[in-house]
Amino acid sequence: MGKIVSKIRRWYRSIPIWLAFLLLAAAGLLGAAYLANHVTSFTYGEMAQIQLRYENIEPLDFGDMVASESLDTVDVVIWQGWGEQTKLTTGAYRLYRSWSLLARFGPVAIYSALLLLAVMVFYRSKVKKPLTMLEAASDKIAQNELDFSLDYEGQDEMARLCAAFEKMRSALDGNNRQLLHLLDERRQLNDAYTHDLRTPIAVLKGYTELLEKYLPAGKLSDQEVLETVRTMSAQVARLEQFVGSMNTAQGIADLTIRRERVPTKDVVSGMEETAKLLSGGKGLECTFSAPISADTLTIDPAAVNQVFENLLGNALRFAKSKITLELTLEGPLLTLRVADDGKGFSQKELLSATKPYYCGEQEPGSYHFGLGLHICRTLCEKHGGSLLLRNGPGGGAEVTANFSCEPGKLLEKS
Repeated sequence: MGKIVSKIRRWYRSIPIWLAFLLLAAAGLLGAAYLANHVTSFTYGEMAQIQLRYENIEPLDFGDMVASESLDTVDVVIWQGWGEQTKLTTGAYRLYRSWSLLARFGPVAIYSALLLLAVMVFYRSKVKKPLTMLEAASDKIAQNELDFSLDYEGQDEMARLCAAFEKMRSALDGNNRQLLHLLDERRQLNDAYTHDLRTPIAVLKGYTELLEKYLPAGKLSDQEVLETVRTMSAQVARLEQFVGSMNTAQGIADLTIRRERVPTKDVVSGMEETAKLLSGGKGLECTFSAPISADTLTIDPAAVNQVFENLLGNALRFAKSKITLELTLEGPLLTLRVADDGKGFSQKELLSATKPYYCGEQEPGSYHFGLGLHICRTLCEKHGGSLLLRNGPGGGAEVTANFSCEPGKLLEKS
């Protein structure tokens, strides 16, 4: 029995609202007709019993009912109909009149009550719960609380409305998370800017104070002054490069991915030619493979090429004798794997290498700002993918960049 009730409940939740209302209204009308028929039959039966006791009574018309005296003070009333007069007791008269009123207005009351009951059942079973859930969800969203889900079983219009509301909530939650991620990225960039600006500013400040203190007194030789100026000039050049890197990082953060359909052979040939040319110039062996059968790729070629060039540049810097590149397409995901036979990543680098301005170990004075992997990660995420760092099985670094190839904002080519 429980399974049958459960099936009926699931079926009722799956039918459209209009059909549910129609079925409940029809059930109310049928029930009202049944009850009204029984009530009418019963009242007319009781009226017939009274008529049997007073045989001369015709079917009552209360316009013909007159009383010789007030009903409150006499025991009889005079029934005057069809030319005859019949005495009724006051109680019989009142009872007959009550049954007559019930016969006239009872069916109307029954129909009204059962239709009202059908409407109430319809509201409580098909409308009240989803409306309550939507109202509560709206209040949470107004308070910027998006960590919830709106689950309402069924396939009717209210279920679809709840599903649409849940889709909107999920999109808002995703946008909020993305905004928080961007704010965190900006905070990290600002922290990195502040940290890396301190050194050149401190150097310039120190040399400025040195010149102010000893130059007027003639305690510095021309050679010492020249070396000091050269050092200060180098620090100024470093600041200029740093400002340029800041603009680059800011531009990448604000970049919008614009996809277009490009021939696969153009992407592959361009990468292979660049890799072979640059690795040959450094005397490194280059292995490139691209087992892709698709004729076109739906990507942002500028973003993909920038990631490729940054990863290739890192591999060329750290490789000892060879680099390996592989471009594959699995479903909607385009994957670029770049590996080298260098020293690989340290544990700290595996955790922090994609952070802005993380430089790792580098030669003093090289002014490498550590934005390459950060830019690659940002571009991959904007392209619906990710950037993964690891050490290869045989040693060396291995970086895997993923890009979503699903159509997004397509830029039609003229």
